[in-house]
Amino acid sequence: MFGAVKKLYQWASLKAKQRLAPLWLGFIFLTELVFFIPMDAILLLFCLENPARRYYYALMATLASIITGVIGYYLGHLAWDTLEPYILDKWISSSLFNRITDHYLAIQNWAVFLGSFLPIPYKAITLSAGVCHLNFVPFLGSILGARMLRFFLIAKVTEKWGLQIKAFIDKHFHRFVVAVGIKIAFALSFFWAVS
Repeated sequence: MFGAVKKLYQWASLKAKQRLAPLWLGFIFLTELVFFIPMDAILLLFCLENPARRYYYALMATLASIITGVIGYYLGHLAWDTLEPYILDKWISSSLFNRITDHYLAIQNWAVFLGSFLPIPYKAITLSAGVCHLNFVPFLGSILGARMLRFFLIAKVTEKWGLQIKAFIDKHFHRFVVAVGIKIAFALSFFWAVS
């Protein structure tokens, strides 16, 4: 596992130095819907490798993440009608699902904003928003605000402490891999516990 992630790190490091780096970053962020890639770490790496373009990278990450969020929302929205008979009362009870949906609808803007800002699996936020049929425009505003704040904050942090962060990452890379593994395990455990 460490070897594969180290190769991803080295690959991203090379791509961050290329002229087409913003497009590579956008492509990587578009894969967020499918893969468990540490997006913050990838953005951080791009910002550290090419500091002059850090805010441009934050913008590209935001735009790609919004596109991914919209796709996730519509996948959840459209797929639920087909999947509902196979999931409700088989994997999750209807009453629990309705309680979760009612709670989600009551605090939808804050739930989506905080879920998109905090290190919670983004695909879970976007797919569940579609499944629960949250209003699209507030959903879009919430993910836009949260992702922009998160990614531009990363760019700002690299502007202020870039060299120290790079030295720390190079020294403690294996711990970042473990942290990503814990995040994935937490996400899978959450969905297993709810079912």
